[in-house]
Amino acid sequence: MRRLRRPAGPTLLVTAMLVLLPLLAVMQYRWVGQLSNAERERLQRNLDATTEDFTRSLDRELARAIVGLQADAAVLDDLDPSGYADRYAAWRAITADPEIVAGIFVADFADDARTVRLRRWDAAGRAFVAAEWPAALARVRTRVEQDARAFAEKREPVFAGPAHVLSADGQALVVPAPVPLPPPRTNALPEPRFSLTIVQLNRLHIDREVLPALVARHFGPQGSVDYHVAIVSRQEPARVIFESEPGDAAKLAAHADVKEEFFGLGSDYFGLMRQAAASLRSSTPPGTPERRLFFSVFNRGPQAGPPRRSEDGTRWLLLVRHRAGSLEAAVGRARTRNLAFSFGVLLLMATSVGLLALAARRAQSLARQQIEFVAAVSHELRTPVAVIGAAADNLAQGVVKEPSRVRQYGTTIQGEARRLGETVERVLQFAGIQAGHAVAQRTTVQPEDVVREALAASSSMAEDAGAQIEVQVPEALPLVVADRGALRSAIQNLVINAIKYGGPQPWVGVSVCLGASRRRPEVEIRVTDRGLGIPPSEQARVFEPFYRGVAALSRQIQGNGLGLSIVRSIVDAHGGRVTLQSTQGEGSTFTIHLPAAAASEQPHVRRLEAAAASGKGGSS
Repeated sequence: MRRLRRPAGPTLLVTAMLVLLPLLAVMQYRWVGQLSNAERERLQRNLDATTEDFTRSLDRELARAIVGLQADAAVLDDLDPSGYADRYAAWRAITADPEIVAGIFVADFADDARTVRLRRWDAAGRAFVAAEWPAALARVRTRVEQDARAFAEKREPVFAGPAHVLSADGQALVVPAPVPLPPPRTNALPEPRFSLTIVQLNRLHIDREVLPALVARHFGPQGSVDYHVAIVSRQEPARVIFESEPGDAAKLAAHADVKEEFFGLGSDYFGLMRQAAASLRSSTPPGTPERRLFFSVFNRGPQAGPPRRSEDGTRWLLLVRHRAGSLEAAVGRARTRNLAFSFGVLLLMATSVGLLALAARRAQSLARQQIEFVAAVSHELRTPVAVIGAAADNLAQGVVKEPSRVRQYGTTIQGEARRLGETVERVLQFAGIQAGHAVAQRTTVQPEDVVREALAASSSMAEDAGAQIEVQVPEALPLVVADRGALRSAIQNLVINAIKYGGPQPWVGVSVCLGASRRRPEVEIRVTDRGLGIPPSEQARVFEPFYRGVAALSRQIQGNGLGLSIVRSIVDAHGGRVTLQSTQGEGSTFTIHLPAAAASEQPHVRRLEAAAASGKGGSS
């Protein structure tokens, strides 16, 4: 029973990698998809948190201004001006930017209880003084006068809720006075009074200084951010308050990753007020009586509890979009990059596996060729050794005594010894080439001289084979720079191959001519035979070491597969090349192309230069 051959290690490794690579590709694709989804959620969470922090930063300052600058009954009746000064100082201590407030005013009834008077806080004088309405508060004045007339008619507060604290044009905070506490041991509500604290905002400072600073702090410096940011008013027609780049507002209005309303007291009004009150208490001197805060106005009657968010509770709209076009587009680009990188790694792994398999096959082929080489060399060595040994035994034992037979035996021993020496020389030459010693010292040589030396060295083999050799070598060929011995060996190998593969009656043609390349002239040495020829499928491999064609093996032509490999190595070391033209059944032509020596190294040029030098010397 025939035993199954176990696959080699590299084969098993390649098979395993071929199975694992598609699995890794599928897993990598899914993993990158999961990473992209997680990245999308992370970016969205970060953007939501950044947006919320951004919008609350400005709203927090509004709440601090409301709590810190609200005037109560004691201030309105001029009973405690120094107390308001302390309150004003406490507000400046907790606010991030006091410049957002342009002025503080109090509007209430004059002595006739119908005329609205306006007083301005004078920080230097620590008191409220009479003032005229600023032009920037024209719309606020109209609203205050309307509310005053309504209060005079109904005698009850007309303030609707926290959505109206910030004026419609965003120029001021309009804060009613806190409702006084009822007298002790009675449930009677005190008489309501009409009084408003008006905090004028420095809109120019907010638009040009505060907003750019907030955008830079939360979204990065302008021009290097990952997001386009725009702020527009919510009133119609919308007005651009801020945009990170010109035209961002119009682009982001069509599509934005985040749209957030702010600049006003919206749904988190009471939370902001409580935080502002806590900050104010931490900056107030110990022992200061706790004040009744503004939001007590909205807890009166049966509608107790925090109010619902009004549609006009905020004045601005924040628009944010990723520079990639959207968060999905940014994640998509990152996913494409990750997939490209991942599949690039897999492709590199697949290429490495392919190269490993190719290297393994080449190593196996090289090992097989080396074994064949050892067998061929052993045969090449054993045959002449056996012939020499047998002939020597016959001569030593006196079996052969006739002079003619002795000469015949001597000739046989001489031929086999030469054959043995050529085999050893070729093996040593190949070993030297592998060690990097293809050529030794190079000098300028005549190509025809080297060709004739190679033919002379091959003459005995040509005579034994009955080969006919034709030589065509013109005169005055240019010199070549070469190692004379190595070049002679290369030509000799081609001639020997032509004799061996030339058939029963070999014909070998050797010619030398002047060729031309694109860079410089070259000398071509051609060796032609009319023998077996080389099949097209083998022509690309005949220069490989240890390779022998099918015809050589089937016809048992002596050789070890090193001759053409040695030829190519020698010619390559000379800066030339070897070409092959062959037709199966008609013969082959091997051509050695060698670059001609430089013009200054040619003999006629040297003679001309020498003559010119001597003539110049004689005339001096």
